[in-house]
Amino acid sequence: MEQLAELLLLKDIHIFEELKNSFVCNLNKDKVLVITKISSLEEVQELVYTLPSLREKLRGKIENIENTVEVADIYLSKFLWDMYVIGLHQIELDEEKFNEIEVAKLQRNRFVARKIIIEYENEEDLKKKFDQLVLPERALNELLGTYVNEEFEYQAKEIEELLTRVKEITMDN
Repeated sequence: MEQLAELLLLKDIHIFEELKNSFVCNLNKDKVLVITKISSLEEVQELVYTLPSLREKLRGKIENIENTVEVADIYLSKFLWDMYVIGLHQIELDEEKFNEIEVAKLQRNRFVARKIIIEYENEEDLKKKFDQLVLPERALNELLGTYVNEEFEYQAKEIEELLTRVKEITMDN
């Protein structure tokens, strides 16, 4: 799992024995990602059902513990309002893809966490789709970084073109 976290450029990862083939990542001190490799959609739902029993362990690992102080007596779904369960499904043939309707139903259900299913063919495809769906700010930071590094003065037309480019990048599948 460490290799997967490295591929996705994720830090601050935590492994829990209760979460088989998964790891937890704390991003920006407030976004919690639970990432797992899956072969069926049911695996994502089982993982979600496991999370409430790990509430205290998760609280102990969140880097910015101040975010949890005021929420000790409310429901887990409120405590983890910015939690994502991400199922990674590697496919080699079109027949291996999940049913789109079933994926949409699973993703619409926000019980405990937001759910994202990423179907990919290879590591490059996974990285691209992960950045598009989970961390689209990476593409924006990369585009804006060229302007900051070269000390360009922003022009309205250029900003509009940048935003169009970001939209294209994040909408590409």
